[in-house]
Formats: sequence, structure tokens, C-alpha cells
Amino acid sequence: MTNPPEKLEIEAVVRDPPDYFGAPMDVVNDSRFTHDEKRRVLESWAVDAQLRSQAEAENMPGKDLPQLQEVHVALLELQKQK
Repeated sequence: MTNPPEKLEIEAVVRDPPDYFGAPMDVVNDSRFTHDEKRRVLESWAVDAQLRSQAEAENMPGKDLPQLQEVHVALLELQKQK
């Protein structure tokens, strides 16, 4: 996903990252956010992914894949950039 020119409201993105990004690594590569903002977005995404994974384990699948591993990889990549 490319970076649209408009500034995104960080609190809205933190509430629902998949609404704004196609993949967790897109957050890492987005130049509109600071390092700390990217970390907040990815941590929020990780919590959501964990909840979705747990729901799937309880036989309550959702419409989207949890992406937990992708979020962890993105967080590791973000840490390398610090």
C-alpha cells in the first residue's frame, strides 16, 4: 500500500489499523508517523490479532486473518530502525 498524502488521525488508526493499512509492514514503511506512533499502531494491531486468534481457537472465526505473526515481524523491523 502506498502512503496517501493526507495526514491520518493517529487515534483513529490505533483503534482499527486494518481499516488504514493492508499489512502490518505498511505501518513500518509509512512516513506520516513517528516511531512511537508506529509502535502504538502495531501494538494495537497485535492485541486485535491475539483476540482474533483466540476466537478462532474457540471455533468463532472472523472474516479476516489474525496476522499475529506479521505484526510481530513488523514490530521487530520497527525496533531495528530505532
